[in-house]
Amino acid sequence: MKATLGLERTGEQMVTTVHSLRRRLDIQMLRWQARLDAPGVDRYLPWGLAIVFWVILALLAIARSRDLGLSPQVGHYLQAVHLMGEGLSPVVSEWGFNVFANQAAFLFWPVARLAVLLPSVETLLVLQALALAVTVVPLWRVARGPANLRVSGAATLAVAFALHPSVHNLNLAGFHPEVFALPALLAAYLATHRQNWWALGVLVAIVVTARADLGLAVTALGLLFVTEDRRRVGWSLAAFGMSWFLVMAFVVQPMFGDGVYPHITAFAHYGDSSFGVLLGMLADPVGLLGDLMDRASFEKMLLLVAPVLFLPLVRPRYIVTLLPLTALYLVADVPEDVMGNPQQDVPALVFVFIATAFALMRIGTRGISRVLVDRRVLTVMVLTASVFFVRDAAASPYEKPWDWGSRDHVDSARVSATTWVGDEASVLASPVVFPLLADRESVYVLDGATLQRVDPEIPDTIDVVVFDRETSGLSTSGNRAFEHKLVLLDFRSRFEAEGVSVWVRRPGSS
Repeated sequence: MKATLGLERTGEQMVTTVHSLRRRLDIQMLRWQARLDAPGVDRYLPWGLAIVFWVILALLAIARSRDLGLSPQVGHYLQAVHLMGEGLSPVVSEWGFNVFANQAAFLFWPVARLAVLLPSVETLLVLQALALAVTVVPLWRVARGPANLRVSGAATLAVAFALHPSVHNLNLAGFHPEVFALPALLAAYLATHRQNWWALGVLVAIVVTARADLGLAVTALGLLFVTEDRRRVGWSLAAFGMSWFLVMAFVVQPMFGDGVYPHITAFAHYGDSSFGVLLGMLADPVGLLGDLMDRASFEKMLLLVAPVLFLPLVRPRYIVTLLPLTALYLVADVPEDVMGNPQQDVPALVFVFIATAFALMRIGTRGISRVLVDRRVLTVMVLTASVFFVRDAAASPYEKPWDWGSRDHVDSARVSATTWVGDEASVLASPVVFPLLADRESVYVLDGATLQRVDPEIPDTIDVVVFDRETSGLSTSGNRAFEHKLVLLDFRSRFEAEGVSVWVRRPGSS
């Protein structure tokens, strides 16, 4: 009997101790939240988080560039920077048209001018990392302002953004001017809520000059304001965004290019002209729906909303206006790089995180002055974001980012190979070497299609071929066969080390 009473008392004591400990922990957390809810914290904390995030992203991107692990896409903009620095028209050899014909990204002009004065690739990557990192600031302001969340909710949103796979894929997928629209579009939403019309005008200008079709994102933002009973500014933004897109796509971009919209070929399976594409989509709704529901499209949409617990679906009003632009991206037949064209995720990221902020407000509990979200929900949200970061982000621990930045013998050979190429030579280079040779008037990527051809078509204007066996995708016999074809085309080997070779066309052979 005494033993039983002792056990009961011990159990009661343990329950009392645990309850007391939990109570003290809750009180301590409430005290900390009260301190963090001060205006001074809101003013400086998001900037501190953004600076830390910027340093991390910039170091990752520079390290990946140093070990030649970046996408060859960065070479297109490096060539444009070089040509603009020389006072020449920035016609990218690989595209065959002016860099501003591609996306009418006129915001690239001041960026390029700065990159001319500083180390080009590092400047582009650091500025891009800054644009990604500073997005934390307007996101925090939206969470603390219109969404009225406590610091814990705002901090969770910031962490989820910092861990989102699309953010890290953007950081490591070369250089994309549309990244500068990410903080601007989010800040434009906040500026409208604050009725700061001058700031709204500047921010919208940044968005549309970062990429022409982001005019449709501005249209989506305007329609979102219409649903919030801000009809005047909403319809104004919607009209301006649509007008900008139409003028850029069908007037300005063709002027810089070859007379047609440069991306019309991405919709060639619907028609061969803009009007034909529209009619083709209307005439084949089943095929259009099939393209939208394709497995790759489904996985892309999943990767956008799953890291935030599918919370945007709680407030679909905040994402539905972006569906037309998202649909265009999904049905466009464009070649995908190893990270799945993350630049197309820029407008979706903005609307997803706006919707997530208001979803947290919806499921939270309204307190005296702020909305309090259950910390279990916030904890699961951080854990989910962490899981998708580990699984899908380009900076995942599985990619061993701590090893980036060092060069092995093959990387050293690739760098050495570029010293054998003259500054005025017209070059065809393997993708991994392409960015190293982009600072010239004529440089092309030696793609897989050329390597696979029985009779490779190498124009007579090409002076030098830089071939990397390790990344060619060919077998040992395939590499030898391609090099034999170079000999038949009157090229001779001038340098070879670690599977990297430089082939120079014999004088007079062209």
